[in-house]
Formats: sequence, structure tokens, C-alpha cells
Amino acid sequence: MITALRHFLVDSWLGRVIAFVVFASFIVLGGTFFGLGGGMAGLGGDTVAQVGSHKITPVEFQKAVQRQVAYLMQQNGGAVELLRTPEGRQEIGHAALRNLILVHEGAQAGKRNGLNPGDETIRGVIFAMPDFRDPSGRFSPQKMDSLLHVNNLSHQDLIQETRRMLYGRATMLAFGQTVQPPAQEVDWMVNHVGHGQVVDMVRLPFSLGEVSTQPTDEQLKRYYQNHLWQFRQPEYRHARIVVMTAGSVAKTLQISDADLQASYKMKMEDSVEAARYNSPELRSIEVLAVTDEATAGQLAAAWQGGQTWKALQKQYPRAIPATLDDARQTDLPDPALAKVAFATPEGHVSPPVHTAAGWSVVHVLSIKPAKHASFESLKDSIREDLANERAAAMLKDRQRAFEEAVAGSVTLDKVPADIGAFPLEGSLDAHGNLPGGEPAPLPGDVALRQAIISQVFSQKKDEPPHVVTEPDGSSFAVLVDDVTPGRQDSYETARQAVVDAWMADARKHATEQRATALYQQAKKEGLRQALAGQKEESLLRKDEHFSRLQQRHDVPALILRAALQQKVGETAMLQEGDGYWLVNVIGTYEESPTLMQAIRQRLTVQMTGAYRNDLQETLGMSYTRAAPPRHFNAALFNDVNERVLSMISGRLGQQ
Repeated sequence: MITALRHFLVDSWLGRVIAFVVFASFIVLGGTFFGLGGGMAGLGGDTVAQVGSHKITPVEFQKAVQRQVAYLMQQNGGAVELLRTPEGRQEIGHAALRNLILVHEGAQAGKRNGLNPGDETIRGVIFAMPDFRDPSGRFSPQKMDSLLHVNNLSHQDLIQETRRMLYGRATMLAFGQTVQPPAQEVDWMVNHVGHGQVVDMVRLPFSLGEVSTQPTDEQLKRYYQNHLWQFRQPEYRHARIVVMTAGSVAKTLQISDADLQASYKMKMEDSVEAARYNSPELRSIEVLAVTDEATAGQLAAAWQGGQTWKALQKQYPRAIPATLDDARQTDLPDPALAKVAFATPEGHVSPPVHTAAGWSVVHVLSIKPAKHASFESLKDSIREDLANERAAAMLKDRQRAFEEAVAGSVTLDKVPADIGAFPLEGSLDAHGNLPGGEPAPLPGDVALRQAIISQVFSQKKDEPPHVVTEPDGSSFAVLVDDVTPGRQDSYETARQAVVDAWMADARKHATEQRATALYQQAKKEGLRQALAGQKEESLLRKDEHFSRLQQRHDVPALILRAALQQKVGETAMLQEGDGYWLVNVIGTYEESPTLMQAIRQRLTVQMTGAYRNDLQETLGMSYTRAAPPRHFNAALFNDVNERVLSMISGRLGQQ
């Protein structure tokens, strides 16, 4: 259901009408949650907030939260990381409430200015929606009813959302359409984004440190006394645990072949969903671009004759190189270049092709054929998705059976598996680790695992088990049947561990001293020269390119920031993980003219939107001053928001 809702809300024309307020909230309110005054005076327990005379009900707020999640899923390719943290869930709820406040503010402004779309106008807009037309292009009431039913929407919901869209168009979205960003600002942004840094860097792990002497017994005893917590055995508790989550309930459900076929058909008919499973032909290519046809011809002949790409770059230093890995034909910025790149056989070099930027020659490195996902290849994943969707709705019904089973089983050995509860047992410490040090294989997400650990270490030994239910609907019961108290290891018992810890600290200190000496030298003459002839020279990584366009994942984020933010000639010494890094910026580089032009176009569009949003935000805030939202019911807001997001988390399998 959530998959269908997501694509309905973001991929169809009707869905865009309903999702209008989600996008508008970011335009007008700028991501800030302004205060709602007045407490809860005059409101019952069925009103979240009030705008003018309109009271936002829990049902209305629930639908807004669902729309907000659908929008976030579309923006992030199906994942909603905000669902995983309490702060993120609050952010989703606040954005959803902003949406509602915004749309009702727009309606109030429209009414104040005499705007009131009549029934005929709304009917005309709905009848014109492509989603509601049959194959002949005529409006189909049956298709409309079916689509609304699938997405839990009524005719009144559709009318209200269409009316809101019309109010929004009239009162906000047309404002600032002709604004353009200053050319100087665009130039600065293009220069900032289109230039990268060339870096020399070296990582010196702590293990490289050389320790010439062994510690004395006195040194080891002093180290032991100063680090007692490192040599203590934690308390372990042996527990029997029974857990029931949406994921475990899903494993008990049977999905018919008819339902699987229907879901597969829906996925393949949805262009965005189908794109997740089907892929066009992909090609990895090398390109050299020059300004004139004669040079391109010489370059192509040399390349076809066996010259390598790197050798040709040295031979033709004015040629602009570019590579693309697993690119679609639409990924190539020039139509002529794309056409020849996808017509050239694998391992071959194309003849020169005339492009908008000059002349280019293409070498096709590899080809991945187009793929189409068959029903059989998706059958298992579809079954899992459908089972998870249905399990989320069934979880509450199964909870009563789970509670009855736990109440009738003092030792938790009589809880039936067919309700979706599964048992496990073992010893663990307060950090959730097994006696060997590895994490205990507890089920669920971080919140559920932490709740289980907390219950194990707060519940008394042999205390009768009881069901604990989490906000997302997951439940568990615990029986603690043995406790092994924690104890401090004696120096004699822990002596070898003390030696190992002392040596590790000594090696780290030696590495720090060595890194500091190299850093001081690198500040004077550069890292490359500082390492010349030194034993660490083999670890040096030269001429590494760092760009703001492509985030590298082979270095830590701290090192990435240093590489991009330092000035040319500067060297930084940083500790990250189990080593020290020396990072020396030795120069800069500029992206290719073709890419720079694409960057300029993209930034111009983004900055135009940002300026337009600023103007529209000013207008939107003026509406809130004319009719301030009031009477915010925080308790009801939190209750509805948590229930809706817990249900969605279950459907998404975030257990």
C-alpha cells in the first residue's frame, strides 16, 4: 500500500495535485516551524491547530503526514532516514503541519481577495486529469473511483485538494515567476563548484609507531591503576526473549499468486517504479574533445592504431578528457556524442563526431545490455513487500494473542510461532555484547534492540515475563533466569592485556611524534619533499583529485573537508580513526568546458528557484501575519504523528 501511495502521490497528475501543499510548504515557510500561540484554549481533543475559523483535525493531519513521507521517499529514492530517529519524526510532523497551515492560509487569503473557485471550475479540473481517463481519452468515473479507493481517498478529499491547489496557484505560486539571479552570483557559484583541489596525502596508522623498550612492571601497574575500566569483566545476564515485529508477522503470511501478479503488473505499468527494476543499455566510455576536425581525425587514427588514452592526452595536451562509467544514452550532454557513443561497438574507437562544443572521439570500454525484470525474478521481493505491508496492519490484532500466550507461559516456551513471535536466548552485557565481545543477534532496529537490552538489565531475576510494546507496534517479553555479576580483573590476571594496551598507547604516541615531525617539515617544503627518501614515502598518495561535484567515499569525511577547504600550499595534520593523516593541497584544476556549461545551466535553474522561493516566502509569511495560526495542541500532534509514522515504518520494514 505504501509503495502504491508513494507513486500515486509523486508520479501521477492527480498525485501532484494532492502533493502540492508538500512542495509549497518549503517554498513559503522556508523550513521553519513558527510559533503557535494561545495554548489549547477553546479547543477540544480533536483539533491539532486552528487557522482562522478552520480547525485542523487529527484525520486531516494524518493525511498530511502521509503526504510528507511520500514526498520524502520520492526525493530520496524510496528511503526515509528521518523515520529512524525521534528528532527526524518530529521534523516530518512539523513539516506536515506547516503544509496544512500554509494551504489554509492560502485559502483565507483567497477568500479575503474574493477568490472562490466554483463547483464547475473544480469539476472541469478533475475531469481533465489524465489519471481519470480511459484508453479513448474520455473521463472515466469508474477509473476515478478505483484510483481513489486504492489510495484511501474520498470524492470530498479530491475536491478539497483540488480547491487547495487552485487557491495556491492564485495566491502564491505565480508570484516571482520572472525573477532571475545576478550573473555575478552565478559566475561565483560556477567557479566554486567547477574547480577542484589536487592533493598529496598520507595516512600513518598507529601501528607504525616503533617502541624500542619493553615496559617495566612498575609502569604496567601504574597503567593498570589509571585504566581500571579497561580490565573489568562486565555483568552478564542470561535471558529468554520472545519478540514479535511486523517483519516476523510477515513471515507467517501467505500471498496468493494472483496478488503477486497484480502487484508485478502495477510496478511495470508505473514508469518510475519500472525504472527501479528495468535498465537501458549502459556503456563505459572515454572521450577526448578538441576544437577542430583535423586534430580530431589525427587523434582518432592514433587511438584506433593502439595508442592509449593517457598517451594521447600527453600527445594532445589541449584535448579535454572525460570518462563515464555505466552511462545511459541520456546521460551524455550532447545528442550527437550520445548517438555515436551508443553506435560504436565495444572495444572500438569512433570516428570524429561534431558536437556543440567542437569535435570529439569516443572509445567504448564496455557495454552492459539492457535488462527487463521478469515476474519470476521479482516474485520473491514482491511477496516480501506485500507481506510486510499486510503485517503492519495485522500487528495490533496479533498483539492480544501474544499477550495471552506470554501470560500462559511463565518460562516463555509455550508462545506459538504461528502468530509471528520468535524466541531466542543467551547471555549478554549491558552494551548488548556476547561474552566473546561480538554484538548479540537481537532483532529489529536500534530502538527495539536497545529496549530489549534495557528490559533485560532492569528486570529482576526470575520475575514473571510481561509484554512490552514499542511505539512502532513491535512487542517482546523477557525472562532473566541467571545473572553473573561483573568483577574487576586483578593485575596478575589481566597482565597480558595490560601489556598489549600499554604497547598500543606507546605505538600511538610514537606515531604522533613522527607525524608531527613530518608535518612541520611539510609546512616548509611540501609533503612530497618531506617524505622523499623516508620510510613512509611508499604510503604517499600523489596528485589526488577532490571535487565538490563528486563525493569520494575512499577517504573519511574529515579528510575530504580538509582537502577541499585548505588553500594551495597548506598542509594539515588530522587524527581520524586509528591513524594520523597529513593532507597537502598542491594545486587546483577546472572541470571540462562541457561540464562547466552543464553546471552553469543547473545552478541557474536552482538559484532562480531559490530567489523565487524567497519572494514567495515573504508573501506566505504576510498571510500568517494577517491570520496567525493558533491553539497548537502539542499532545495531540505528538500522538497522531507517532502513530502514523510507526505504521509507515512497519510497512517499510524498518523494524
